[in-house]
Amino acid sequence: MKSTLLRTITIILAITISACGWHLRGAPKNFPPGSKLYITTQDPRSELADSITRLLQTSGLPLAEEPSEADYTLTIHQETETKRTVSVDAKGRASEYELITSAEYSVQDNNTGRDLLTQAKADVYRTLEWDDNEVVSKGEEERLQREEMRRELIGRIIDRLRRIDIRTPITDNPAQP
Repeated sequence: MKSTLLRTITIILAITISACGWHLRGAPKNFPPGSKLYITTQDPRSELADSITRLLQTSGLPLAEEPSEADYTLTIHQETETKRTVSVDAKGRASEYELITSAEYSVQDNNTGRDLLTQAKADVYRTLEWDDNEVVSKGEEERLQREEMRRELIGRIIDRLRRIDIRTPITDNPAQP
């Protein structure tokens, strides 16, 4: 009796979810079927590029091992992590920091040589309250926030890849119309 009820609920739930248009978010589907993406970076030890590569591989997007095999190239030009003081306490010591993680990247169509995305930039900001009496725990909190920020940055880059219209070049420079 329980198994029949469980199956019925599962089927109803599956029909409801599929009817509303919900689907798992994975690899960008706007690239033509069978096309391959090559990921390159100016920093050979880039954790960001490694994480994006792993995520896209597990989501099913074919990745090229060599640039000559690829139809499209994602180039990560720069990735930075900065920390700046936002506020100070009565003794003049930092009591709050702003953590910033950012990346600048481009996408090129290797078949036509066109830039599909030029000098796009993704930024993630977080605030970290600091206490000199808890240096170890605050250091660990900063490390955890940086990891979370990197995951969010990767998500933003992948979302931007999903929105590329491969038929027209796009510039993510707010100064240009």
